[in-house]
Amino acid sequence: MRAEPVVVGAMTRGLTAFRPLALAYAALMAWLHVEDMNRPAVAVAVLAGLGAWTLVTIIWRTITWPSVAVDVGLAVAGILATTWAYPRAGIVAGAMTLPSIWSASGVVAAAIKGGERWGIAAALVVALADIVEVGRVNQGTMHNIVLLLLVGSLIGLSARLARESQGFFEASVRAEEAYAERERLSRVVHDGVLQTLSYIHRRGREIGGPGVELAEMAGEQERSLRALVTVGRGIPAGRAREELGARLRALESSTVSVSLPGSPVELPAERCAELAAAVAAAVDNVYRHAGDDARAWVLLEDLGADVEITVRDNGSGMPPGRLAEAAAQGRLGVAASIRGRLSELGGSAEWSSSPGKGCCVSLRAPKELQPLARPRATGGTR
Repeated sequence: MRAEPVVVGAMTRGLTAFRPLALAYAALMAWLHVEDMNRPAVAVAVLAGLGAWTLVTIIWRTITWPSVAVDVGLAVAGILATTWAYPRAGIVAGAMTLPSIWSASGVVAAAIKGGERWGIAAALVVALADIVEVGRVNQGTMHNIVLLLLVGSLIGLSARLARESQGFFEASVRAEEAYAERERLSRVVHDGVLQTLSYIHRRGREIGGPGVELAEMAGEQERSLRALVTVGRGIPAGRAREELGARLRALESSTVSVSLPGSPVELPAERCAELAAAVAAAVDNVYRHAGDDARAWVLLEDLGADVEITVRDNGSGMPPGRLAEAAAQGRLGVAASIRGRLSELGGSAEWSSSPGKGCCVSLRAPKELQPLARPRATGGTR
């Protein structure tokens, strides 16, 4: 069970102190106006009941929904019992209800427990009892009702905001802890796996022959893993942002051209890494399938809420239906990686191609997380 915020705990302790003080005031008012009553025993019974419940709350010191119901119920019963204790003429003249300001206890308890909505709801219940008791609403009754509504709404709002702030704080703490664990794992990976991949990359090039292919694979995995463990270094997880153009610029080579917009395109680091990985997979697809003389062009466009990346090549292209055929055969390959990444980002991946005219891959995704986004993805692999 999550601990209540300090502010809510202070409100609860304040309510515990308020009840006996309010009861003492109600008893004093009843004593001062006992001569106006025609049934003083009713006042004694009401105050005794309020006193017994007040003692229980002092010992219990916890607000629950059953205790809120008892608070409001006793307040309503005490207000309605006032019509038995006082003659009708005294009530119409403005006689104070037997619970007096103790009636606000249920309103405050409901506001602390459930926020402003429940505080207002409890205030309306007590207000209805006031109206029934007096019969004809006067200025004093309206004054009390307005005060109850203000107390219920403002204390409820304070309690709700305190809980929300507590939730944000706990989320921040969890993010900090996750970041610390990420840093620890990054050190472990750097000291072990990355160094091993770097050694394989270097030795494979030195050996030559089939070792070159192994070296390239190890180098690619080293770069991907290094990018993964270094995303957002120095910034807690979830807060880091990266410039997508810088990521894509790293793909430039003698056969790959990258075109970027004039202004930086910043995204959350994890989304930036996933988009860059999808583009890298599309470029790798060109290397593998477009032919030895093929060139590729990468175009990044900032569309405001979305980004669109187009990867176009002048290679051998694909015959119609090739993507659907490969998907039906279960050969998903690189395109599955592209499509899967874009689906998780709430975006889309689309292919267009024809034999001898190259291939065009269009990747589009929102810059920020869209919880209700419906992914749109087509195609399979080449």
